[in-house]
Amino acid sequence: MRFPIALARLASTAGLLALLLPACRTSRPLTQRPLPTTAAIASEGLLTCFAPGTAIDGKAVWCEASAVWADGKQVLVANDKDMPAGQSSVFSVPLTALADTSQRPSYLPASPFRSGTKYEDFAQTPDGRFTLLCTAFDRVKPSSTDWDAYNTILCWPTGQPDQARVLAPTAGSPTSVAYREPLARVLATDEYPGTLPYFKIEGLAATRTHLLFGVREAGKAYDNFKHVDKVVAVSYTVEGNQLRVGDHWRVVADFKPETADASLPAPLGLSSLEYDPARDCVWLLTSYEKGGQVDAYLWVNRLTDLLADKPFQLIRDAQGQALRFGHKAEDLTMLPDNRLLVIHDDDRVQTRVGTATRQPNQAAYTILTLK
Repeated sequence: MRFPIALARLASTAGLLALLLPACRTSRPLTQRPLPTTAAIASEGLLTCFAPGTAIDGKAVWCEASAVWADGKQVLVANDKDMPAGQSSVFSVPLTALADTSQRPSYLPASPFRSGTKYEDFAQTPDGRFTLLCTAFDRVKPSSTDWDAYNTILCWPTGQPDQARVLAPTAGSPTSVAYREPLARVLATDEYPGTLPYFKIEGLAATRTHLLFGVREAGKAYDNFKHVDKVVAVSYTVEGNQLRVGDHWRVVADFKPETADASLPAPLGLSSLEYDPARDCVWLLTSYEKGGQVDAYLWVNRLTDLLADKPFQLIRDAQGQALRFGHKAEDLTMLPDNRLLVIHDDDRVQTRVGTATRQPNQAAYTILTLK
């Protein structure tokens, strides 16, 4: 019986590839240049997220920047912690002012940005029409809506954040909590059959036809889980000026970073997932946090190889060693001139950038040059 099963799996994979890649046969061919294998740190800095001394109930608010997207001349950033009244967890700063610690951000005031909790990743459709922002989906309270805000995907026409709306099967829903069920179902394992009790989303990417969700944690509960690097795909369509999510969800990749390089620390969990339409590849960040120590690593894969569950390639420095950040890298975005901007969420660890020590109202960032 193994031969028919293998054929069925092969047919399933081929069908998924055909579904995810139809645009490649009908639109302008993508540039098939070799994928970068090395990178260098071009610059590092500290981004000011809000005014020094910002507090809630007398306790300092820390900038735990978890999502970033370069949108034209502006950089959008999301903090995964709640902010005081009048300030949003989502803000923008001019790209040219990243290193200006005196520069105050502009907060995105639209009500959906204030209602979502624990944002984790930005994405943009390859045609540039829509920008998305996803929360962690890492908690829900049975028989209550108290924690539904942790389960939210926002979408808006690029450059018009005031038109942000919640993606949900039912129009007008205040959150995207309805998507927890299909996610939990496809992430089920032999240990947790049927539905997975707990998971955490830290990556979101948009191809021409599908949304890709990067899963960092999976297990029984928030205090009983394993770090993972899984990718879930679901189709989407555009109807008029609205993006709509399909109903066919499936795990397309289950990456094991520890098998790629024995020198890497463990466990490494997925912390960002971005589709790069110029190279037709997917960028992956994995991060490590243990005992107050943080670090992160960068990986890349062709979209077709990702969908075939082939392993990511580790990005290395000029000496051939794994490129290390010395921070808990949380998200990345593409910049012109062959560069990537990486934002770090070092939690409350006062990491250093050069001679400067990170303050509670700051987030570290790194700009890489790809080789």
